[in-house]
Amino acid sequence: MSRMRWVLATSAAVFALGGAPASVSSQVRLRDLVFTAGGSVERYSGNFSSVTVPVVDSTNSAAAAVGEFSARGRIVFLQDAKHGFERLGLAFDGGLRQSAAVGFTLRDYAPREWVGNVDAWYQESLGTATSLRIQAGIQGRSVTDRPPMPLFLQPGHSTLTASATVFTRAGRGALVDATIDVERADYAALAFLPQLDLLDRTGAGVELGASWGGASTLRFYTGMRWTSYRHQGSFDPRDPFRRDRTVRAGLDWRYGGSGIFAELGMEGTVNRSNSDRPEYDAVSVRGLFSASLPADFSLNLFALLTQKSYVRETEFARLVPGEEADNASLAYLQLTRPLATNLDGAIRLGWTRAETDIGNAYYQRTGFSFRLNYRPNGH
Repeated sequence: MSRMRWVLATSAAVFALGGAPASVSSQVRLRDLVFTAGGSVERYSGNFSSVTVPVVDSTNSAAAAVGEFSARGRIVFLQDAKHGFERLGLAFDGGLRQSAAVGFTLRDYAPREWVGNVDAWYQESLGTATSLRIQAGIQGRSVTDRPPMPLFLQPGHSTLTASATVFTRAGRGALVDATIDVERADYAALAFLPQLDLLDRTGAGVELGASWGGASTLRFYTGMRWTSYRHQGSFDPRDPFRRDRTVRAGLDWRYGGSGIFAELGMEGTVNRSNSDRPEYDAVSVRGLFSASLPADFSLNLFALLTQKSYVRETEFARLVPGEEADNASLAYLQLTRPLATNLDGAIRLGWTRAETDIGNAYYQRTGFSFRLNYRPNGH
């Protein structure tokens, strides 16, 4: 059984456990269960005439109709009533996207994407002012009939992650957090596309943060990450395999109250490597606004704008999937309204601009979507 199928099977198993009778454990609770179904129409465009690495059947404009179904939720096994947090739990999220794409030269494409995530966590109080949270997870992705540019989809992969975070109350009302994490990603190399093995990576990171406030909260953070690509060469015989060091720093401001939630953030990223190709600097600004409207409508606005520049220009400019997503710009406007008991509908207008797997080649996506969200537990 592939790792992707294992992830989906695990998601189904934990869903079944959460739906079992309460006699299994008096503390087991299934929470935030949501089934989502919807569809969208999307247009992709990009100017790839200057890209030096040709892709068969690549085009400058394509369109797609997409249908999707997903389920997500949390299973809480232990609740700490004294301190008011969930001590032991598991979150799952899985779904299917089926697309029908047109606009290519040789043939039309019908990519199908299966995605599944399972994350488990344990949280423990270490005293009156300190707590520890440990988390581990597996994410899987499978893609069939993956189209060429500009309808960019990441290839299939499985990723294992683990992290530990310590929270503590410091002086002047500050909440300080420190996190360490590890990651291992394995891309599903196909017989006719063995170069996908080049994307396999292992990584580790640390992050320190401090926040102040109540309804209005300000948080500063900084972190460093070390990533190794065991199948990628560095073009340096003394240090033959690619290793990256990434430093991030930023701040977030959040406000919630009176039917309004707002968030503003800014982050800077510096990536250095023993390989010249992936070295870059990036700055991003993020904003989120949510508010209740008349007639039971709610409004959500989100924007993430990123400016990225490479330290050196290189002829071989292939990126690793994830590098382009980390440096994307996107925006959406969404309106949501209850339609019936436990059921709401949402319409969304969205825009994305991101790098393809070829450096300095960008695609744009615009789309309109409609989704139905059903919550069988009523919340």
